[in-house]
This record gives sequence, C-alpha cells and structure tokens, in this order.
Amino acid sequence: MIHVLVADDEVLEREAMLHILRGVDTGEPLEVSEALNGLEALKLAQERKPDIAFLDIRMPGMDGLDLAKEFSLLPDPPVVILVTAYDYFTYARTALRFGVFDYLLKPASTEDVLGVFWRALHVIAERRKDAARRRVDQTVAADIQKALYTDICTGLGSGTVNDEEVRRLVALQTASQLDSQTSAVGWTCIAIVAGVEKGSGKVPPSIASREFSRFFRALAERYLLLDLGLANADTLLFVSPLESNAAQVGTMHVLVVVPKSGIEGAADTGAAPHQVSQPLRKQIGEGMDRFSQRCNNAGGMAVRFGVGVDAEGKAGTALQTAKIAFNLSNAEYPILLLHSAHEVRQAWSSTTSISARAVMWLKEHFMESVGIQDLARSLGLNPSYLSRILKKELGIGFGETLARIRIAYAKDILAGGASAKEASFLVGFRDQSYFTKVFLKIEGVSPSQYVKDLQSI
Repeated sequence: MIHVLVADDEVLEREAMLHILRGVDTGEPLEVSEALNGLEALKLAQERKPDIAFLDIRMPGMDGLDLAKEFSLLPDPPVVILVTAYDYFTYARTALRFGVFDYLLKPASTEDVLGVFWRALHVIAERRKDAARRRVDQTVAADIQKALYTDICTGLGSGTVNDEEVRRLVALQTASQLDSQTSAVGWTCIAIVAGVEKGSGKVPPSIASREFSRFFRALAERYLLLDLGLANADTLLFVSPLESNAAQVGTMHVLVVVPKSGIEGAADTGAAPHQVSQPLRKQIGEGMDRFSQRCNNAGGMAVRFGVGVDAEGKAGTALQTAKIAFNLSNAEYPILLLHSAHEVRQAWSSTTSISARAVMWLKEHFMESVGIQDLARSLGLNPSYLSRILKKELGIGFGETLARIRIAYAKDILAGGASAKEASFLVGFRDQSYFTKVFLKIEGVSPSQYVKDLQSI
C-alpha cells in the first residue's frame, strides 16, 4: 500500500493533483488523502503515516515549510514535495534543511507531477529494502545475543566464564567500541559466588540443598541490581542455571557486567586503571550488605558470599577471585571482596586490612611450602599477632586460609581434566592423601567425586 497526502487550500489546484495521482498504476494499492490546510495535514500525517506528501507552501494555520519541519521529526517521515507559485531561492534553501525531496511550480503539468512522483516511489522502495535488511540483521543479532547469553549462564553453572563471549555480547547489545583484547572498554565485571555454610545447623535442609538455589536465583534476578544501585544502568546480569552441578552442591554463580558510566562516582577513581576505585568498593560493599540481609530475611541464615571485581571487564578473572573469596568466607564474615589487581578487603571495610594483604601474598605463594612465619616476615609483623588478626578479620586461621586458597585453585585444575595427583602437586600439596583429606573437609566431597559430579552435568 502506497499512501499519498496532498495538502493545498486552493480547491482547483488540489483537485487537479488528486486527479493525476489517482490515475497512476503503481502495481500496488494506492491511497490518496487530501487536507485543506497545514494543521489538518499534520493531523492526517500523524494518524495515517503517508509515504509521500505534496505540500503547498502558502496555507492557513501552518505553511508548507513549517509542515515539512514537523514531518522531519516523525519516526518515519514521508518523502516531501513542496508545491508553490513562487520560484523563490530562499524557499528551496530552507526546504533542504528539512529534507524536502523536491518542489514543483504551479501550475504543475501532469508530466512534472508524475516525474517527481515516480522518483519519490523509488526512494520509498529503497527505504523499504533498507528496513527489511535491518529487520533481518536485528533478528540475527537477537538470536546471537540469546545464544551467547545462554552459553555464558551455562558456563557459570560449572564455575567458568568465557571472556570472549562476554565481550561479543557487550558489543552486540551496546555497540560499544572494544579493544583487541578480551576486555570491553569502559566496562566492569562483578562476579558473585553464593552458597550455604557447610555443616551449619542454622539452615533447614531444604534451603541447604536445592531450595537454596531456587530462592537465591529468584532474589538475585529481582533484587540484586537494585541493591547494588545498578537498576537503571545499562547492565547485563547472568545467573547460573538451576540444573547445573554448582546448584546441586549448594553454590550459585552470578556475573554482572556494568558500564563504568553506570557506577556511582566512577569518574572520580583516584586509582590506577586496573584497580577498583574507592566509590565502586563502597557501592558494591553496601549493596552486597543489603542483598545479604535480604537473603537472611528469606530464610538463608547462613548464606555466605565471595565477590570478585575486575575494572578492566575481564569476567573470567573476576569469577576466579570470587571463588577464592567464597572459599575464605563464612557465615560470620559472609562478604569478602577480592580484586584481580591484588586488592582484597571486607566489603564493609574502608581500607585494605592486614588480612587483605595476607591473602594477596598467599595468592602469589600458595604453590610454595610456606608457613605463618614466612607470611609474617613479608608483612613485617609478629607471627602471633598476625594469627590473631587473621582469626579476627577472616574468622579462620592461617592454615585454613592457605588451604582454602589452594583448594579453590585445585577445583579449576580438576575441572580442566587434570588428575587428583597432578592437582595436589600444582597447588602446593606434597602428599596426595593429605590433599584428599583437606579437599573433603572443605568441599564435603572427595576430589574424585567432585570430578564425577562435574562430568554428570
């Protein structure tokens, strides 16, 4: 259907134009509407959305130039042809500013009207082809986005994430400029690992197993961005699927990909580009505190969290640090935030604590045979004093802190296909049986059972 609007306050001129146009065979239905003045023409255009509009320049209420200006603001403006009895250059110059296609001098001959009409139809045909191509492109892009989103959520279910998939999804959804690496320019990745305290008598068995996954997922999808202050930002939220192995063993993984423009005070960082700024630390810490309380209110009294942030938009690094944070946290200290650039802190703390620097050092030396004396020497502290600080700030001592860091890395190595013997050696254990004992104590399953659970997904 081609819809043409003719607007002219002169009856004879309008009827002559209508007669010419209604006699044209375009090969598809042609509808021609008429308006007696500019205001009536504007109303018709807003209601009927014409493809082509012949507008007299001199009309009461609103002249043709003003009408052309209003038409140019419509979502799908018509091809505008001005009709005038005055061959004024100023008219033509003004008309060009509003995208007017052409203009005719009165009295216009049938040949002139049909000539400009057929050229306008060609413009309409090209517009329709472009619109069809855009619809196809949008459909393909939407399918790709859906597939990428599903893949990222599935990966989170097994505790992994593909940075390239995240980068591609960010590019598709935001058309942002990306560098040649896997990070998205101007984006920050926040990874969260949540689970129920092992062996806790505070939580009913239903929540400690699958019920935890259900209630946590529902809360995360509905409230997490709100609590983090990111509800109005152009933010992507990923939550691991319920059927994943991670859900079965009582942990859930979440990834939040957020533009720095959506983070409160992001511009006022005062930190190196790869570091998490103080405003972001504060925002995430306070937000996780609110979300933790929400989980408590929902019945998850012993839910613990690990949070990892990467200011360069590297989701895989953020998730890895979140998993380590989760292994170090407990019900009394549920929100431990680690950053890949060796920043570690309790979420509600304003400065980097002694325990934060201790964890940083252990992350660099966990493969070595180290003791608390080595750690204390590196920090310039008395070993006994350091031991008390670790207990106070982390809720666990040196030995368990080191063990949990090692087991966090061992899980990834096992997931990559290595044997328990290889994993134990790579993370600093020299006795495989002792490694198995520690793994069982921390994870609740043996290394071999952990691998079987992964393979059964």
